[in-house]
Amino acid sequence: MPTATKGAPRRSQAQRSAATREALLDATIACLVQDGYENTTTSRVAARAGVSRGAHLHHFQTRGALVAAAMERLAERRGQALEAALERLPRGRARLIGGLDLLWEGYASPLYQAALDLWTHARTDPDLRERLVPVERRLDRETLVLARSLFGELAEHPDFDHRVELAAATMRGLALLDTLHPGGNRNRRQWPYCRARLVELFEERA
Repeated sequence: MPTATKGAPRRSQAQRSAATREALLDATIACLVQDGYENTTTSRVAARAGVSRGAHLHHFQTRGALVAAAMERLAERRGQALEAALERLPRGRARLIGGLDLLWEGYASPLYQAALDLWTHARTDPDLRERLVPVERRLDRETLVLARSLFGELAEHPDFDHRVELAAATMRGLALLDTLHPGGNRNRRQWPYCRARLVELFEERA
C-alpha cells in the first residue's frame, strides 16, 4: 500500500491568531504608506490582509486601535533594524557621520511620511492622539538610547541630549520638504549640508 504523505503540522489556535494579527498590521502599514490615513479603512485593511471583517474586529475593535498597534510594530522593527546596522558602523569620526546618516534614513522614508499623515490627523482626533502619544514618546526614548551607542564618548558631553533633540528636529524639518512633492528629493539634496553642521555641533567641546 502507498505510504500517505504527511503534510505540514497543523497550527494551533494561538499561532493562527498571531498570524492573522501580523497580517493585519502589515496590511495597515502598507495602506498607510500607499493610501494615507484617510483611506486606510478597516474594510480595506481586512481585504488586503486576506482576512474576514469578523477576524479583523476580533483583534482590533476600532481603526484607531489598529493604526496605533501598527505604529508600535513599526517602532519595534525600526529599533531592530537600527541595532543591526549599528554593528556595521566604523569607528572614529566616520562613525558620527554614519550614525547621523543612519538616523536620517528613518526620516527620509515613505514610512515617516505615513507617520506625518497620522500626526496631522491626530491634531483634531482626540482618540487617535491619545493612542499615538505613547508611541511618539517611545520613539524619542529609543532615538536617544541609540544615539548614546552610536556616538560613543561624544555622549559624555553635558549637552548631548539637547544636541540629539536638535538633530532629530532638523531631520523632521527636512522630511517635511517633500510632503507636497513626493520623490522630489529636496530633503536628500539638503541633507549633506545639514549633516556637516550637525557634525560640527556634536564635536564642539564647549
